[in-house]
Amino acid sequence: MKFRRKVVVCMVCLLALLFGGGSCALISLSFHSALDREQAAAQTAYDLLLRTLQLVGQVEGWQNPQDVSQGLEQLAGQEMVSWSALRLTAGESVLYQTGEAAQSFQSVTVEQDQCAITALLHEKRRYLQLTGQLSAAGQRLVLSAAYDITPIYETRQQQLSVYGKVAAGLLVICAALSYSAAWVLTRPLDRLSKTARRLAEGDLSSRANIRTGDEIGQLAREFDAMAQRQEEHVAALTAAMEGQDRFLRSFTHELKTPMTSIIGYADLLRRGTLSPEEQGEAAHYIFSEGKRLERLSLKLLELFLADHQAPALVPVSPASLLRELTAPLISAWAEHGIALTLDLKEGICLLEPDLVRSLVLNLLDNSRKALENGGRILLSCAMTETGCVLSVRDNGRGMPPEALAHLTEAFYRVDKARSRAQGGAGLGLALCDRIVRLHGGALTFESAPGQGTLAVARLEGGRP
Repeated sequence: MKFRRKVVVCMVCLLALLFGGGSCALISLSFHSALDREQAAAQTAYDLLLRTLQLVGQVEGWQNPQDVSQGLEQLAGQEMVSWSALRLTAGESVLYQTGEAAQSFQSVTVEQDQCAITALLHEKRRYLQLTGQLSAAGQRLVLSAAYDITPIYETRQQQLSVYGKVAAGLLVICAALSYSAAWVLTRPLDRLSKTARRLAEGDLSSRANIRTGDEIGQLAREFDAMAQRQEEHVAALTAAMEGQDRFLRSFTHELKTPMTSIIGYADLLRRGTLSPEEQGEAAHYIFSEGKRLERLSLKLLELFLADHQAPALVPVSPASLLRELTAPLISAWAEHGIALTLDLKEGICLLEPDLVRSLVLNLLDNSRKALENGGRILLSCAMTETGCVLSVRDNGRGMPPEALAHLTEAFYRVDKARSRAQGGAGLGLALCDRIVRLHGGALTFESAPGQGTLAVARLEGGRP
């Protein structure tokens, strides 16, 4: 059963219970109050009848019970009280009887100066039977009177009938209003259910977008936040899987090319069909390709260590470290037309010196490879409250905007042919990104074709 139907059933049952109980209690209270009033009125009328008979007896001086019956007949004929039936008995003898209800009179034993009241049913009509004693000519007589209370029961039946019709109408109205209210209140739940179903079917961008201020709205907002996180996690997993696929394809390709050459030249050497000069060339090629595989394995090892070892950060002066690192490069690169200049601010921050050296050397090496016929490279260092910022700017050939998002992916090369010819494996910037993240920072790039490249490494390992 749907929740809104449960709400309707609960509301209808609650209304039936409360309205039914309250109405029945009111009808019952009204009935018993009317019954008590009629009983009191009947008691008063009966007492008046007895006193009247006794007064008449004193005035006329009744000599025998027949005189009482005649007096009672006269009083009944005057219709002083609307008695439905009267019966006067002396022992087992009936002295006077009138009214059809007298046929159903019950035999009741009463004491002197007492009045017994019992219920009487005759031909579907209800009466109060009042029974008492009086004396006449030294003999005790029993007077029974029937007082019609059928209108009270008819009134109660009419009230119950009206209540039944009103209750039925109210229940129908309550059911309609309850269903309408439940439909309005549960619409957000329907939207939430449909959203969950779309998410289960794979539509991770689906959102409930419920903006109510109640608990359902809060649940929907938390549900949407959860869906957003799941979409981000799935996107991250998808990107990671795609990155792993690219890594495997690139790694396989990187191994295939040198291994094919090594195997081919080794096979030629094994056959012994080469001249001494050709043997030297083959051995040299095997040696160079072996060294390239060695560099590739070392880079992969550095990447693995960077991912699985937490560095021990120590107080270091970045300016001193960079001066020491670039001192031999400045003169060596100047012979090839490359001007390496420094802009270093003094200060101390927490770094892992060997990792920072590898970071700077890889960034400088990428800038050097971007300079085709010489150029300028500027290495800068600025201190911040949480560490330092290292930047390397060159005026080389630059990169297209679409390449910037993939620079830190393993084996990615902007120009594959030129990079391979220069000895690159596409792992340097991936290692740089790992090193910067180990220092709590981020590595960013700015570049455009023909306008050079700016690499910025924010190292936020802290200040001592």
